[in-house]
Amino acid sequence: MTPLNTAQHGLWLGHTLNEDKALFNTAECIVFDGKVDADLLASAARQAVAESECLSCYYRSENEQPYRVATSEPVVFERVHLTASCEQDTEMATVRRWATQDMKQAFDLAHQLPCRFTLLHGEHQDYLYHCVHHIALDGFGTTLIFQRIAEIYSQLMEERAPTPSPFGSFQAVLDEDQQRRDSGAYDKARQFWLDTLAKNVAPSSYRHDIAPISAQFHRESCTFNDTLWQQCQSLAEHHQLTWVDLFLAALCTHLRHYSDNEQVVLGMMVMNRLGSKSLTVPCMQMNIVPLVVDVVADDDLLDVAKKVAAHKKKMRRFQHYRYEDLRRDLNRVGGGQRLFGALVNIMPFDHPLHYGNVAASTLNLSAGPVEDLTIELHSKSEGVPEVDIDANPAVYDKGDLAELQQELMSLLTHWLASPTQTTSCVLASLHAQARQDAVISGENDARTHTPAESVLNQIRRHAAQQPDAIAVEQDGVVLTYESLVNKADTIASALRAQGVQSGERVGVALSRSLSCITTVLGVMFSGAVYVPLDPEQPIERQHLIVDQAAIRMLITEAQYQHSLSALPVTVQLAGRLHSEPVALPVVEAADPAYIMFTSGSTGQPKGVVVSHSAMNHFVAAAAKRYDIAAIDRVLQFAPFHFDASIEEIFVTLGQGATLVLRTDAMLESMASFSDAITAERVTVLDLPTAFWNEWVVSLRASTATLPNTLKGVIIGGEAVYPEPLVQWKTAVEEAGLTNRIRLFNTYGPTETTVVATCSELQDVDGRHGQLPIGLPLSGIDVLVLDDQLRPTTTGELVILGDTLADGYLGQAHPAFIRILVGGVERRAYRTGDRVTLIDGQLIYLGRIDNEFKISGYRIQPGEVESHLLALDGVEEACVQGMVFDNGLRRLVAFVAGKGCQNEDALAIKTALQSSLPPAMIPTDFRFFANLPKTLNNKIDRNALLASYEGDSVESVLASETESRVGAIWQQILGVSLIQSQDNFFELGGQSLQTIQIVNRLGAEFGVSIKVSDVFDRPVLNEFCRYLDEMQQQSEDEVEMVW
Repeated sequence: MTPLNTAQHGLWLGHTLNEDKALFNTAECIVFDGKVDADLLASAARQAVAESECLSCYYRSENEQPYRVATSEPVVFERVHLTASCEQDTEMATVRRWATQDMKQAFDLAHQLPCRFTLLHGEHQDYLYHCVHHIALDGFGTTLIFQRIAEIYSQLMEERAPTPSPFGSFQAVLDEDQQRRDSGAYDKARQFWLDTLAKNVAPSSYRHDIAPISAQFHRESCTFNDTLWQQCQSLAEHHQLTWVDLFLAALCTHLRHYSDNEQVVLGMMVMNRLGSKSLTVPCMQMNIVPLVVDVVADDDLLDVAKKVAAHKKKMRRFQHYRYEDLRRDLNRVGGGQRLFGALVNIMPFDHPLHYGNVAASTLNLSAGPVEDLTIELHSKSEGVPEVDIDANPAVYDKGDLAELQQELMSLLTHWLASPTQTTSCVLASLHAQARQDAVISGENDARTHTPAESVLNQIRRHAAQQPDAIAVEQDGVVLTYESLVNKADTIASALRAQGVQSGERVGVALSRSLSCITTVLGVMFSGAVYVPLDPEQPIERQHLIVDQAAIRMLITEAQYQHSLSALPVTVQLAGRLHSEPVALPVVEAADPAYIMFTSGSTGQPKGVVVSHSAMNHFVAAAAKRYDIAAIDRVLQFAPFHFDASIEEIFVTLGQGATLVLRTDAMLESMASFSDAITAERVTVLDLPTAFWNEWVVSLRASTATLPNTLKGVIIGGEAVYPEPLVQWKTAVEEAGLTNRIRLFNTYGPTETTVVATCSELQDVDGRHGQLPIGLPLSGIDVLVLDDQLRPTTTGELVILGDTLADGYLGQAHPAFIRILVGGVERRAYRTGDRVTLIDGQLIYLGRIDNEFKISGYRIQPGEVESHLLALDGVEEACVQGMVFDNGLRRLVAFVAGKGCQNEDALAIKTALQSSLPPAMIPTDFRFFANLPKTLNNKIDRNALLASYEGDSVESVLASETESRVGAIWQQILGVSLIQSQDNFFELGGQSLQTIQIVNRLGAEFGVSIKVSDVFDRPVLNEFCRYLDEMQQQSEDEVEMVW
């Protein structure tokens, strides 16, 4: 019995503890440049193994102490004939596939030799495959074995007796190891590494994921081209470095960009044999030591390479200190901890081999299992290096690995061509090119980079060419294109006559009407900037918008004049804007067209400034994507302070089509909506996804019918769920309209002009997975980037292109950035939305921050929180958006303060109504003495969510009808407790929720309910009494029929 050395002992423990007994198998293949004598080769292999103490033995243990037992058992040497018809490249692939399967066969170390050979016979050449357990040999040891086999084979071919074995004694290796420990050298080495790693920096890797060590791996390989190799050699020789130093400098710099630390720590496999008795002993002696390099922004290639070389030289005396011991010293054992992420394995062992008169080369198949990523550098016999990168498939997919390899080699190539560039410059250039390669452009985007035609000019042209064509229609009242332009010109002239100058902002607070459309167009014709205001919003919020936008004039109508007169701005009634024609200014493409306000995280609304150029490009791209033509009739559905209204108005009018303004009567019920669409001969709908969801429910319940006039439905504002899509497709099929109605799922922040990407869903299988938001419109580019603005497959969506807004009114914002893409600096918008690419389509995954959307309304919880904190008695506030499995959304407020309790919810809601629009007012409240905190004394949002999900309160109601109606109110409004006297609108009910309630109640009770029924009877018990009467009346009518 012979003990193991420390390297073998560590592998024995790993082998014993791991269920996969093939985990530590390694394999290489000798590729012969011709055919060999199989019998002589088998004899040579068996003799070389017999001469090696670590191969001609079994590995066993007693009392948990491993040892070796020598044996004369001959090594397994098999022969396999590959398919003779294979071409060379196919034959090599066959060899690799065969070897991959064989490596999965475990060794029974206690009863088998730890290695085996197979001679693979090809059509014109042979391959000697060798699989060995790592406990017996490392890479250098394998090289010694193959050199000895070649030597013996050549001697046998010449009919000479083999020379005596050149191998040294393994006992000498054991003695040398013990001497180090006895002399104190091991303790000195320990202290060196503890000092070197004193900063306790996290191991450097391209990924944060940690996975179990794996015998299976993805591999990407490449060879230095001649130019790269010559540059590398020349620079290295001139500065007394090696090519490996330069490569490692590039690798460290690359890793530095993927970490948060200037200090890069990667693992370096070392032979651990120089100056040692083990230099002639085939065994496992290899070690892994840290390569620690500080990479700072001002370093150039030679600076980093010299640091690499200096560390390699300094650590040489201490590289015998075992990796396993260092892990224990640093408490990096177990619990998902690791000492290294990326590893480097330098293999300068490939010397020219000849087996008799047959030349041969070495093919590395596996250097062992992979924990994260292993980079193997092979100094080939012909001199040109090869690079293999092996990656754990649980951490990297093949696409990731290919991108990393290409990026690393590009960095090295670029830096060698200009070695004085700093690391920061090199990385900036590298990632600019990577971004260029990763750009996703619009479908069939043949971009000419010519400005899009002005949509205002298009509308004027339609008025000249088709003056009697209907431009706008509402409830039977029409406005031709000629009348539309004439009325808009009159308003524009009146604004100019009253002193409104180009670029000044004009607010518009009008109800949905023909007058509103002419006013919007008139403001733009005048050269002023259109600023829509919601006349129903709290006056305090209106005040903020008027102040921030510096609105020059506010146009409204009689019903809103009194309330808006409190604002610090001139208020003008739309009906009184008359003037003799005056010369109107030329509206330039760069001029601002409109300002749309969204929720702001600071507590103030943000004004998004969109130019005419951006609007023109969007209109052209959207009209093309939706196939809008002059014969179409498009429903105008969205409120005017939503940017979807820009799409509806200008895409329609820009194409000479008819804009049909919806009426309140259309929304009395889903049946009324469908009937109105049919009656108005609408061909294209542009709907909020939440409304479309409710319509689909009615279509499937047969309480509404699908209009046969439709050719397209555009939805957006929220994510689409699979179930409604399946129901929609069924409804379309049952209506006999398959292949006639296109369903467009759109995505786009206000900051990129309404819609940026689009996907057609009518042919998408909604039964599986998430639904795509598609690809960009023409003229728009998108990138998927990580937090360092590097391309990735899953990350933040960043939008570039012709439709970007000018920015936020009066403020710079980090969401608008300038980035290098290729060699060009471009403006971009960071959406804060997380997406992934699947099958070439963008899939929306959610927000990076905590922004929330309800009914298409963007809500920054921070703005709501700031208003809550301004209330008396509220000391802490946290607002969270929640999405439930059925797609319903609610805004929940968690509040702490002196005396705050459940009964205060209504008072708080009432107070918020004076400053926030209805969509931003939480529908449910939870009260605490103190909000839970994290260790960093920040509000623990996860704990709040957990407490909310685990907290259910049962409502106690007076009748079965109240219980059934109350349950639907709770579901839609997101409130935890319903009482008989509760008022639907005081609980947070809004227009969309009213439609949802009517829709669900109609399906639940089987009666026709209208939106006006809820408005007329908003208190629960009153509404339920009315509902009972309706049901009784329905039953009486049935009895009369009988």
